Amino acid sequence: MDTEVSGNKSTACTVIRVVTVLFLIALMTAVSEAMHDREIIFPEIAALAVGYICAPKRSWAVNSQRMMLLISGCALLGLLISIFLPGSLYIKLIAAFAAAQLIYMFSGTGLAPLISAVVLPVLIESKSFTYVISAAGMTLSIIIFHEIYVKADIIPSESFAPRAKPGKYAYFRFLARTALVAVFMLIALRSGWRFMAAPPLLVAFTELSEKKGGRFPFKPVSIVILLTSCALIGSVCRLALTMTLGLPLTSAAVCAAALMLLIVYNRKMFMPPAGAITMLAMLIPENAVLLYPLQVCIGMTVYMVSSYFISKYLK
Repeated sequence: MDTEVSGNKSTACTVIRVVTVLFLIALMTAVSEAMHDREIIFPEIAALAVGYICAPKRSWAVNSQRMMLLISGCALLGLLISIFLPGSLYIKLIAAFAAAQLIYMFSGTGLAPLISAVVLPVLIESKSFTYVISAAGMTLSIIIFHEIYVKADIIPSESFAPRAKPGKYAYFRFLARTALVAVFMLIALRSGWRFMAAPPLLVAFTELSEKKGGRFPFKPVSIVILLTSCALIGSVCRLALTMTLGLPLTSAAVCAAALMLLIVYNRKMFMPPAGAITMLAMLIPENAVLLYPLQVCIGMTVYMVSSYFISKYLK
């Protein structure tokens, strides 16, 4: 009887978590459509939701205060780089990625999605503070639900201990990642396939390359398949529901998020970048939707191989 009650409670908690995530994504996308401002869509909200609400254990060493400060501050930094840093888009992207990595290294946390918060406004060439307001507002929403659910025993309470300061090999990994992204970003921009270097892939690259000795949480092929599948889900939902049938983008976003969560829970692969890569399909230009999954597949394959060598030999 106790086992049955425990199982029912676990199922109820999962349903509450999933419904919460879908509600937040629907709200964000609906507001974006109502205001006719695509920059309100903050893809990393799905990553934060997967890691801070859905995952059985918190995905990063972080607490709510640091999450709020880091995501909001990094979103603002990314916007300022996009607006004020002189030079080409390529220079701005490399500067944004390098700055984000340094913040990540010295933040005392494992909150890699902050990297996307910096790089995304540069990639989409944002000039509006709407992006920062949305990033801060949606992050606050995730935190509020997280804190409520911890108190309600829906999400387990976990302590937070700041990470130690980076050692010398952390700087070598930083340089290796920056050099690799500098080369691959140039290829992505020159080819017109800029989403081979999509910000959620940079997040995954950073997280995986920090797994010392190449000890990844899942098989490398499984990781590539997961992220490619999520990109495909996002693209198909937007292509079929919005671009073909003319339904609101909110319907495509919610459908894609639901399918993404189904895969994540079924495979027990709570990788936050899976959420962000799904939602990014709602933000990219229409002419990029069809080939978006292929770009993600190529990019993640390159980053997966690179992560293995960096984590194995720069430990």
